[in-house]
Amino acid sequence: MVGRAAHPVEIAVDEGVRQLVADAVEAQGARAARLAAEENRWRTRGLTRAEAAAVRAEWRGTVRRLRAAGELLDVRGALVEYGVREELRVLGWDREWDPAPEEAWDQGRWPGSRDRGVGGYPERVAVRLDAGLAAQVVAACWWTSWPSIRALRQWRDDFPGLTPSRYRLDHEGRRQLVGPLAQYERLAAGVTTTGEIWRAGVMRGVEQAAAISDRSD
Repeated sequence: MVGRAAHPVEIAVDEGVRQLVADAVEAQGARAARLAAEENRWRTRGLTRAEAAAVRAEWRGTVRRLRAAGELLDVRGALVEYGVREELRVLGWDREWDPAPEEAWDQGRWPGSRDRGVGGYPERVAVRLDAGLAAQVVAACWWTSWPSIRALRQWRDDFPGLTPSRYRLDHEGRRQLVGPLAQYERLAAGVTTTGEIWRAGVMRGVEQAAAISDRSD
């Protein structure tokens, strides 16, 4: 991520995920060390200072290319960025979007966003991501959610005395809803928060790291 504008993100995740990320990054770091040791061209012993500096620069470039390709995820940022890009690709959101409005970057909750349940997400994974990727995620989530967000704001105006559940409901809970609360639930289902994309990206990154390790064994 050297040389690129970075955006700090703190991702709320399930218990145990932070350790999964740490283990994946550690294993990938060991793989990077093996790659550097296995090829003579990365050795600097016996070289002049200028020659050694050129070798180290070439190695850094190789590492950047491998990270960008999702073939070396030895730092949290690379692991999460790979996973987020893959999640966007699967959703069909890996394209240019109109910039998200300032309100989309508000640290407050988006209309329709729900807590996972009692206890929520107990862990955090802090990363610095490519600012362009972060902007793409915010824009994709905002514009795909915008029709529902707009309708939810109108719903709040129409039913000021009703309070929807702050938690995500299971299938049975949704089935029991009727009237305006059922309408709210349907509208809320159309909102995709950035947190959902970050969490999916973390897990896709962990899975990719495991796949790389399996191929290398």
